[in-house]
Amino acid sequence: MRRAPGGRTRVIYVRVTEEEDREIRRRAVKHRRSAQRFLIETVLSGSAQLSAERSRAQRDAEMARIGLARLANNVNQLAKWANTNHAMPAGLDDLIDDLARAVETVEQTAVSLGTAFSVGRRGSDGE
Repeated sequence: MRRAPGGRTRVIYVRVTEEEDREIRRRAVKHRRSAQRFLIETVLSGSAQLSAERSRAQRDAEMARIGLARLANNVNQLAKWANTNHAMPAGLDDLIDDLARAVETVEQTAVSLGTAFSVGRRGSDGE
């Protein structure tokens, strides 16, 4: 309820067979979701696959953000060292390579996010 403004106040009851329940829960676990969250995301996104892609893209974006934050910290430390010593630090080439890889990861993640979320913006049922 914390994720929805005003909380979630509506309830939808769905009856399923034991086999359907097992399958829903199996798929939810596979996608690292509760059965309820899995059903909501699947219905709203139009497919379980799209829901999984969204989750994967969100995790990738968070990992890219963490990586960039670490590199930014390193750049700040090197800049401070360079200003203090009036010289460029050794190993700068390695840092530049790391930055290039991080930028590539962010670009790939941005493409994944764009692909994963574009259907949600248009609506899979023509809305």
